[in-house]
Amino acid sequence: MKNYELVCIFDPQAGEGQSEQAVERYQTYITENGGEIVNTDLWGLRRLAYTSQSLRNRRQGYYVLYQFKAEPTIIQPMEQSMKLDNELLRHLVIAVDDEFVRVPQLMPEDYLKEQLAPPRRDRGRPGERGGDRGPRRDDSRGRDDSRGSRDENAGSAPDAVDAVDAGGAGDTEDQKDEE
Repeated sequence: MKNYELVCIFDPQAGEGQSEQAVERYQTYITENGGEIVNTDLWGLRRLAYTSQSLRNRRQGYYVLYQFKAEPTIIQPMEQSMKLDNELLRHLVIAVDDEFVRVPQLMPEDYLKEQLAPPRRDRGRPGERGGDRGPRRDDSRGRDDSRGSRDENAGSAPDAVDAVDAGGAGDTEDQKDEE
């Protein structure tokens, strides 16, 4: 007898309790054909890495790992029946040379993402200002006070022209006679 691992991805939309029945169906198939189940790990509902037409455009699947000992002659008929199973999205049978590797508990899907993510900042409640960004700058005390308004600058240019005119540089002879 050889050591084998079988990973199955079952369709989660097959119906209530259908995944458990499919798990039991393959366990009984292996034992009825002279195999010995060493371990069955129910990984549960997990997100698929990709989706395709062959996966029926599913985004999740119900994962199960079987570790068993069996004669090589039962593998080919078992794979043929798996190809015809409508509840099974994907399967993979691997011959294991050494002892089985037993994973005590599978990590949650987002465990590493949560551990490596930067710490979240407290932004306060929605609609409130403050938090870690500080208060909002008020436009009335911004850059306009330091520069002066345009109305003040606009009035100074004509005053300078009037001062030049008052100096008499632009006077004509008729204007001098009148004075």
